[in-house]
This record gives sequence, structure tokens and C-alpha cells, in this order.
Amino acid sequence: MNNYWAFLPMRSSNDLLGDAAALRARLEEDSYLYFHKVLDDDKILALRKKMLLALAGKGLVQRTPFLMHGIAITPPAREGDELFFEAYDEVQKIEEFHTLAHDEMLLAIMRDVLGPTAFPHPLKIARLGFPAHYEVSTPPHQDFPNNQGTEHLTASWIPAGNCPRELGGLAVLRGSHRYGHLPLTSHLGPGNRQAVVPPELLEGLRWVTTDFTLGDVLVFPALTVHASLHNASEFFMRLSVDFRYQLEGEALTDIVLHPHFQRLSWDDVYAGWSSDRYQYYWKDLDYTVAPFEDLGIQRTLDITADDLIAFEAYKQRSTARFERRTARLAAIVGEGSDETWPEPPPD
Repeated sequence: MNNYWAFLPMRSSNDLLGDAAALRARLEEDSYLYFHKVLDDDKILALRKKMLLALAGKGLVQRTPFLMHGIAITPPAREGDELFFEAYDEVQKIEEFHTLAHDEMLLAIMRDVLGPTAFPHPLKIARLGFPAHYEVSTPPHQDFPNNQGTEHLTASWIPAGNCPRELGGLAVLRGSHRYGHLPLTSHLGPGNRQAVVPPELLEGLRWVTTDFTLGDVLVFPALTVHASLHNASEFFMRLSVDFRYQLEGEALTDIVLHPHFQRLSWDDVYAGWSSDRYQYYWKDLDYTVAPFEDLGIQRTLDITADDLIAFEAYKQRSTARFERRTARLAAIVGEGSDETWPEPPPD
């Protein structure tokens, strides 16, 4: 996904802020809305610090004095690995992570886009992208198969810090939400599946992306095809959060009423919070609960010898890259070393 020459730039919709009709028309045309620096920097940095402290507590990133750089110091962990889940559980408990979905500016944008009763799903998603771990970059997909319920479901994606292209920001297939549900196939990345994008869409539509910065927000409907670029940095984690919104009175599935991955209860998540203002807020809202459907994939889930060979090759490449990173980090911190710490993504 990192052939930068193949991407067109995202256009900002800051000039349309407050104009609901114009925002909806732009969303229908482009399949996304990009807003530059509309959220408070200090609020995002506070969340980033809490996320990195959670990861540092599990030994995934360097703690001091470079905590805010997000320097990975363990082999890459993917969804399904126990180390990933142990760290992710701690991120899920962060109060600022959940309450950001209710940010006044963010909620105003989502209500302009959807309508005045729009609310965020209880399920909130964080992404922990390891450096040089391209095999599990989030593949092209639509959000609808993973959430279901109303097709009017709309997502907001927010980088938890500066996210230039080389750190693995999002790309959107412009205009793709108008082509309905796409079939699925398996993938190593988050969700373990990806959309099968037909050649005519890839030939007729264009991918767009940008260098995301602190305070940016990307909004897109549940049928928009999107993917992450590879985190091509050598050291830095890519941290981001996803919130999904819908109107009251519409359908949702039970899966979005629980913490992500359902490893924790809401009591686990809420333990130690400073306020109960946004705890169980959805219980007073109007919605219907629809069954979650098995949408299937285009290939069998039976493990073949080729699958095992491919997975083993992935593990070997991942281990080799980690060993190179570890060696360079050791050289940087070594006594009398001429090496310097790598620069984090620019402010």
C-alpha cells in the first residue's frame, strides 16, 4: 500500500464545517471527509501518553526518556497474540480513550453528517501498529461486515499523534461506498479478513491519503473501502483510535454493545474512572438490536500446507527485522556510541 505515487491527496473539508448539507454532499461524492487539526492537541497528547504508558507497562515500548516517541522494543505482536491482548486490555481501560468519542467538536461533526441524534457505539477500537510489520497492515476492507446493523453507520478515525505516510496512516478508495457490500477473503491483519475489490473498482476509482497530524479526523461510511499504509518506520508505533456512530432508532448488533474483543466487562473497563458521565450512556438511547450475520469468506478456513509455509516465512521475516532493530537500539544506547536516537514523526 506504500506506492505513494499511486495516491491522490485527500481534500480537506474544514471549509464546510457547520454546513450539514454541504458535508453530506461531499461525503456522498468522495466516500470520506477529512478535517485538519479540529481536535484539541492537548487532549490527543494526553490520550497518547496514557496509551504509551499502558504499552510500556507490558514492555512493548521504551518508557523513559522517550515515551512519547512510541519506540517499539519487542517483536511485533498481532491481534490474537497473548502479548497484544494483555497490552490492549490496558488500553481499553483508559478513560480518555472512551470519552474522546464524546468530544464536543467531534460529536458536532458526526451529528452534522448523520443527524442530531447521532451517538457513538459503546465499542471503541484502538489500533497498535508495529514498525516494519507490513504483513499485518490493515488490508482493504469495509467496516459494515464487522459491525453490521444500520448501513448508515459512519466511522471516525483519529491518529493519536502525528501520522505521516511512512508511519502507516489510512488510505480511502474514493467513491467506493456506492458499490455495496464486497465479498471477503482471509488476511493476517486485523479482523483476519479483507474485502475482495473487483478490478473495475480498482481501475475506475482512485486511492487517496495524506500526512495526518495531531488533531486530524477522518470520517467515512461503513461501506467505504479503506486500508492502512504499511508502517515503514524502523522504530515507531502507529497509534490511532476508531469510533463508530449511528442515529438513534436504527439497528445495531450486540457485538457493538461490549468492549472490543469482549475480554473485559464494562465494570472492568470503568474501574478507577474519575467520572461516571459516559458510563453506560447508551442504555438511555433508542435503538433496536439485530442479529449478527455470518457473511462468510470466499475461501475455506481449512489450514493447508501452503498456509503453514507462508505463516512460517512471515514469522522468520518479522524476527529478522526485530533483530536488526534491537541491534541498532543497543548501539544507540551503548556507552560511547556515536549513534543518536531516531527522530520521531515531526510536530
